[in-house]
Amino acid sequence: MSTPPAIELIGIDKSFGAVHANKNINLKVEKGSIHGIIGENGAGKSTLMSILYGFYQADHGEIRVDGKTLEITDSDAAIAAGIGMVHQHFMLVEDFTVLENVMLGAEGGALLNQGQSKARKELKRLESEYGLEVDPDAIIEQLPVGLQQRVEILKAMFRGAEILILDEPTGVLTPAEADHLFRILGMLRDQGHTIILITHKLREIMAITDEVSVMRRGEMVATRKTAKTTVEELAELMVGRRVLLRVEKGAPNPGEIALSVRNLTVHDSRGVPMVKNVSFDVRAGEIVGIAGVAGNGQSELLEALSGIRKPHSGEIYVHGKRSSTPIQPPIARSVSPIFPRTVTIWA
Repeated sequence: MSTPPAIELIGIDKSFGAVHANKNINLKVEKGSIHGIIGENGAGKSTLMSILYGFYQADHGEIRVDGKTLEITDSDAAIAAGIGMVHQHFMLVEDFTVLENVMLGAEGGALLNQGQSKARKELKRLESEYGLEVDPDAIIEQLPVGLQQRVEILKAMFRGAEILILDEPTGVLTPAEADHLFRILGMLRDQGHTIILITHKLREIMAITDEVSVMRRGEMVATRKTAKTTVEELAELMVGRRVLLRVEKGAPNPGEIALSVRNLTVHDSRGVPMVKNVSFDVRAGEIVGIAGVAGNGQSELLEALSGIRKPHSGEIYVHGKRSSTPIQPPIARSVSPIFPRTVTIWA
């Protein structure tokens, strides 16, 4: 008798008003595998996994876990079925320790000291077995994002997750942290766990997954063995047409300096400096890219440049003239009041 899939979704359908987010989705995820789900933003990937984790309920369809049909009405039901989820934006209490976050909602009874002792022992076992080392007494807000993500994985494992969903897990990680995450996922798979990886990064899909399913405009359009597909095929399936992965660019011909930033420091809403003493120039006709993992100041920089957020210090010049006082939110504008149309900054 063949082993049933870890997860089987049959005819999953979900609408939000006029938006048909998932359209008759069928999906099988084999046990002990890493299964990627890819698609453009808005393809319905996160909605589908939120249904599996109980955040949403499907309008129609059936969910089977280990061959048994289940009604997953909330995240507690998903956890009881052995499903854990690590969200793109972490669900951690920043003022709590690692141990307190892992225990939260699973304290093990009214006597917290006993529960803490058992949780500490279990954390030590999980850390050593899966390479998820992190100080259980560290405060979350003092940890880098890579370690915070480990805490999210530990939370799921502590609750007995055999099936782990990760939503865009590398969006906040450096390349070295992403490589370490993939090693951890490989160890989990080798121990018999099932991993569902939501992403749009094709090279990561090729590097870590066993199978990959492609969503487009709310529909599941294909499933492939990763070893038998290519980046080019997956890209074409994602967008519905042939994709040129290499773009021929002509030689740049920049003009005069249009935007000049000098010693700019910008704080976030908590007063934490996110942009620290940054200086750069942008010339007319240039496209300037600002690279970095999420949470490293890109949003605050662009908010300061567009006049939405007041800089803590520094100066911004447009065509040699210092920019005016920042606008007061809430204001919605399709074009920034200080940017000339000849300058584009991407972050």
